[in-house]
Amino acid sequence: MRRQRKRFVNPYQAYRGKSRAGKTLLVLAGSILAILAVLLIAAGLIFRRELSIASTVKQINFTCPAYFMEVTGDYHFEEFLEKGGASSDGEVSAFLSKKIAKGLAGVPVEAHGTGCSALSAKTGEGEHLWGRNYDWTGSVPIILRHVPKEGYASLSTCDFQNITGNPEVLPEGMANRMLAIAALYVPLDGVNAAGLCVADLQVNEGGMPDPDTEKPDLTVTTAIRLLLDKAATVEEAVALLRQYDVHPSGGVSHHLAISDAAGATVAVEFTEDGEEGVTVIPAVAVTNFNLANGDTAAGGESAQARYKRLQEIYLEKKGILTGKEMRDALAEVSQPEGQWTTRWSMAYNQASPHVTWYFDGDFSRGTGFSILPEPK
Repeated sequence: MRRQRKRFVNPYQAYRGKSRAGKTLLVLAGSILAILAVLLIAAGLIFRRELSIASTVKQINFTCPAYFMEVTGDYHFEEFLEKGGASSDGEVSAFLSKKIAKGLAGVPVEAHGTGCSALSAKTGEGEHLWGRNYDWTGSVPIILRHVPKEGYASLSTCDFQNITGNPEVLPEGMANRMLAIAALYVPLDGVNAAGLCVADLQVNEGGMPDPDTEKPDLTVTTAIRLLLDKAATVEEAVALLRQYDVHPSGGVSHHLAISDAAGATVAVEFTEDGEEGVTVIPAVAVTNFNLANGDTAAGGESAQARYKRLQEIYLEKKGILTGKEMRDALAEVSQPEGQWTTRWSMAYNQASPHVTWYFDGDFSRGTGFSILPEPK
């Protein structure tokens, strides 16, 4: 029987073999890291505008919770208008999906209706005073300061739930913060640097038409963005709205409470028999029923009671209120319990460049922001 020779393994050769394998792995790992680095750089370049805006998102209230963010310059809104706008929330969503997510993911948008109140008055010094309550179920407020390249700087409020469809989802983490950029297109109220104030309020009895003319289109919330960016007065705001077909958002009817620094204050309602589809009614108080119809039973008991009380306060004070009295009026018609509760309130005094928010019906503590960016 032949004896099998034992093979001699040279330790040096074995070491060299392992060394080559190790170097191969290192080269492979290095290549993977290089590819990842290139991808990250590319993503950073592609989404640099979005990442910059997302980095401004910060939490300002931990009880509610509520957030603040800032957009400087135009974020495709002029392009949106030039392309004819949008006739539905779905079309707004499709446009934003291409811009925010570069078509890689959807950006859902649906502006739900609101059960709210708005009041306009003057101070003893003749300055414009305005306030509004936003009543809904489970909201995530985002206060947005927008400083467009051309137009008026403004502060507005968006409900992040109108973007995500879920009040449990917060604008935390980079992906959700980028999603919050859609807030620019779904403001529910706001004040601009010229003193124009706008609020969206649901019309409980319905009846808002869905027009189809040759004019370009806007949803209610994109119409609010247009007014905050471009209108200084009620007259200018109405003229702008008459240039568009304004469509319902969230499957419900709406009207707008609009007032300006000179004290003009109206409810704008979208009707088939109004001039260019827009009816304007002088109104210091607005809640959740169409004022054009003159129906004292419309909108439900709560809407009528809130409207009546705001009218009483205005008449009792002869239209002259202090900032504290405006806050107290909002508190009096707020809804602390029930199906719809007051998620936020905002108050504006022309004498100050700030707007003050109160969250979750807590009027003991306000949070103020300047319409214009603070000097750095």
